[in-house]
Formats: sequence, structure tokens, C-alpha cells
Amino acid sequence: MVMSDTTHIDLPEAVTSRPLHLTVDPWWDALHCLAFGTVSDGLLDDQRLVTDSGDLIFVLKDPEMGPVLGFEIFGLSEFELPDEDPEIWDGPRFEVPRLGLVNVSAGEIILAVRAQFGDDPTADALHFHTAIAAKTPQDALPHWELALDAGDMRAHFGLGYTLVEAGRPDRGYAHLRRYTELVPANAWAWCWLGQCCEALDRESEAKTAYERAIAVEELCGLETDSAERLEQLGDD
Repeated sequence: MVMSDTTHIDLPEAVTSRPLHLTVDPWWDALHCLAFGTVSDGLLDDQRLVTDSGDLIFVLKDPEMGPVLGFEIFGLSEFELPDEDPEIWDGPRFEVPRLGLVNVSAGEIILAVRAQFGDDPTADALHFHTAIAAKTPQDALPHWELALDAGDMRAHFGLGYTLVEAGRPDRGYAHLRRYTELVPANAWAWCWLGQCCEALDRESEAKTAYERAIAVEELCGLETDSAERLEQLGDD
């Protein structure tokens, strides 16, 4: 997973404690503790606020007003939890149902993750990466479904495009449509929605999706083949 640049700025005073969905991902050496429905891949740079420790990143819905939607760590295996850090130990308080924790700091969550998981993944990460490694769409589909059942909203995207590849765009449409709502600045989300719409003979909707993909490519730093696909639709 490629991380874009983030900046060090102060957390807003107005923060809100919300239940977090926990993802422990040894494959990408990451920890995601984010409010349900928040997708790491869809965050913009100014929503990620780096702590003084450097590796723990708080996520905010609005950079100036909050609320805090949780936090992430990339490079989890090498992360050194500081003994004293006001942001980590005395900052926003959260609830993590998977860990049985209520009103706890980021530091307390990290300690609990290491005690309960060690090097093991959460179920959503296990099925997410099993789906990625699958050799056929048919092999991938049940694991995308299980990843989604386990709470990983990114699986909407995997399930959607895999259903398109498997010749079932009718089933994939709702998942891809939902993913564009969760990550409107992700160009590939719009590109795959466009491909799904093409397969469903929804040419006008496909063109709109490709146009959105092109519009956000620079914003999200992802290049797609939407321009070529849009041009080909115009020639048909």
C-alpha cells in the first residue's frame, strides 16, 4: 500500500469518541482502527494527522473541526510505543468492540492488539489477502464476501470488480456504486463502476463514471485507463 505525504498539525479540540472497526494486517504491516464505514484508501492527505511519534496517524473527518475517526499505523512491526506521548495516551478516547475496550486511548488499544493478536491477522485482513491471491474470480469471490462480512468496507470494491470479471455485473453494480460513495476520490473505484455499467449496457452512466475517474486521477494519484475507455464509448 502506497502512503501519500501527511503533515504534522495539532488535533482539534472537538473530538468525538466512536466505536472503531479493527483491522490487523501483517501482509501490509498495518493497523487500522477506524470508525465503521471509513475506508483508509479513500482518505485525503489533510485528513491524516501525524503524531509526534511519527508513525501513528490520527484520522479526522474534517481536519479543522474533527471528529477523530480513529487512527492508523503503517510499519506496525517496527512501531515503538512511547512511554509518554500526550496524543497517544491522553488524546482521543475510543471504543473497540473487537477488543472489548471502552473509553480507551490509542496507546491502550495498541497494547491490547499486541497482546491478543501478536503476528496474527484479523479475519477481514485474512480473507482480503486470500482473495487478492486467488487464481480465479470464482476462488476469490467467497473470500471477498467473508472480508465484507467481517467489516472491511474495501471488500465492496474487490467483490464488485471480481463479480464483473466473473460475468455477473448485475451483482457487482451495488458494491461498486457503494464504494464510489465511500471513496469518491478514488479513480479506480469510478473506472470499475464504468466498466460494470458498460457490461450492463448503461452507456450514459458508464460515461459519467469514466469522467469522474478522469477528474479525480490527479487528486488521488492513481492513473486509470478511463480516458481510453471513454473515447472508445464515444466512437461506438
